[in-house]
Amino acid sequence: MLDLGLPRVALRGPTQVLDLGGGRLVLDEGAIAEPYGGNKVRKLEWLLGAARAGGGDIVTVGPAGSHYLLATAIYGRRLGLRVHAVAWPQRDGAHARDNLRALSAHAEQVWPARSMAHAARVAARAWTTVRALAGYPPAAWGPGGSNGLGTLGWVEAGMEIASRQPARVWTASGTGGTAAGLRLGLALAGCPAEVVAVDVAGAGRAAIQLAGWRASRHLGKLPPLGPLRVIREASPYGFPVHLDGPVPLDPVYSAKAWAHFERDGGPGLFVATANRLPMEPLLQEALPELPRRLAALMVSW
Repeated sequence: MLDLGLPRVALRGPTQVLDLGGGRLVLDEGAIAEPYGGNKVRKLEWLLGAARAGGGDIVTVGPAGSHYLLATAIYGRRLGLRVHAVAWPQRDGAHARDNLRALSAHAEQVWPARSMAHAARVAARAWTTVRALAGYPPAAWGPGGSNGLGTLGWVEAGMEIASRQPARVWTASGTGGTAAGLRLGLALAGCPAEVVAVDVAGAGRAAIQLAGWRASRHLGKLPPLGPLRVIREASPYGFPVHLDGPVPLDPVYSAKAWAHFERDGGPGLFVATANRLPMEPLLQEALPELPRRLAALMVSW
């Protein structure tokens, strides 16, 4: 584990690594923590640690069906923190609706925005409102938790898997923090593996490089980074792709990355980023239907 003298919280247990044969491995993050798994947990250990040290409120943003917003609300609430989630519209679907219903049950408040651009203004209003009510500035960070602190969680993951000496490490990429952290961690551990990022949100190589630069400011001098390949996923963000794999694959991120990993067919380690724990316990406190102000965030296009 990284020991940087920064506040953090312990959320996760051990990760499972599945051996598919032929040099093909799967790092399964799906049940890394309870009651909600997935790749955001590693980021939240650092992000929520800093938020808890600085106060009790958090303002953050993402699409309405975001796994990241939901994970932040679940674990923030468990730690006694109040999460104010600013959500912009996302393609309608049962998966996204369930995430938004669970988010509304676990977040302190969900602030709807008309678009991603509008979300910046709504987040500023939420931050100002919370500061006035709480008497101190709330913690705030952007989509996916891919700032310098959040990315450190995946630096640790890269260091963990380096001992397996994978030829390539495959991951879905949205805001870039997972791919950036893996690349930094592999380099720190002396592993020359190529990181292959399947870009499902259109943020591209620049998002990965920015997340890596932000994390590097906490790490000091770094060895040369290994190669990075970014594959642009053709289907639009939020458009579901349903595939079967050795572990559950969510239709927005990991299924799309898995399709490229399967097509490649060569040796490598695939990072399965989807939660695979049941949603039913998380929906017990949720309303059976979304209220109108949140239902408006589910759109068809």
